[in-house]
Amino acid sequence: MKANKIIGFVVVVIILSIIIFSLFRMPGIKKENLGTDNSISLIKLEGEIGRSSLTSSFITPEEVKTLLEEAKKSLSRGLVIRIDSPGGVVEPTEEIYALIQTFKEETGKRVYISMGSTAASGGYYIACTGDKIFAMPSTITGSIGVIIQLIDYQELLSKIGIKEKIIKSGTFKDMGSPTRSLTGEEEVMFKNIIEEEYQMFLNVVSKGRKIDLDKLKEIAQGQIYIGSQAKSIGLIDEIGSLEQTINSLAKDIGIMGEPVIIEHKIPKSIFSIFSSIFNSNVNLLKGLKPFEIQYILVTGD
Repeated sequence: MKANKIIGFVVVVIILSIIIFSLFRMPGIKKENLGTDNSISLIKLEGEIGRSSLTSSFITPEEVKTLLEEAKKSLSRGLVIRIDSPGGVVEPTEEIYALIQTFKEETGKRVYISMGSTAASGGYYIACTGDKIFAMPSTITGSIGVIIQLIDYQELLSKIGIKEKIIKSGTFKDMGSPTRSLTGEEEVMFKNIIEEEYQMFLNVVSKGRKIDLDKLKEIAQGQIYIGSQAKSIGLIDEIGSLEQTINSLAKDIGIMGEPVIIEHKIPKSIFSIFSSIFNSNVNLLKGLKPFEIQYILVTGD
């Protein structure tokens, strides 16, 4: 019995050590990741954009900053960013955009974007940092716009006999609360916020894609486009795969022959794996979180 307890204790210690190590493990520059003068850095951004927490994992500014630091320290001559994302929360999206812009300014390296199956809304916002944007014919992109999704379950609570008592310091302190409807004045406030963020989005696309704002507004009302349509209206440059994006960049920066690819990664921790499993079973709880201003492709999931 005593031996079993000791074995059990050792197993628990080992598991906890692995979890702690994986939580704090960050990628570093290794000799084999420095590359050569015929190498290209590759970063893959997959999933929604946001801030990671104990119950969720997103593309975060912190992770992107770490990956860009690796690409900056390497000997690679250019960077390809593979984006497969429907977008996400506004502030982290804007921060990631700024990080990539800073990377370009500080290194002078060209950045080409390769779109995966989806690079829409906030995913497209980030793509506008690219010196060239590539997508497959069937890639879902566009969805240029801003959204706040509010839930009102006041009637549901009344049916099951639950009442909420709110004590607040100002008239609008509980604006957006799911336990009551918006007033007309509050709805106007939200619309003004949305409009300001939308103008920022338009300016990013106009600058990155060199599209006149008046023309852009016609194609940026939240519509989605497939890659072939996006090319015809100037939202992307070329139709092509990840491999074709890499080869195009290599050619444009003067790499002779096949380029060496340095893929910079954030190691998956055990915690993040558990988080992914947990998240797959709690989608119904998404509506219970505080509202967020988002650049995101809205689907029926």
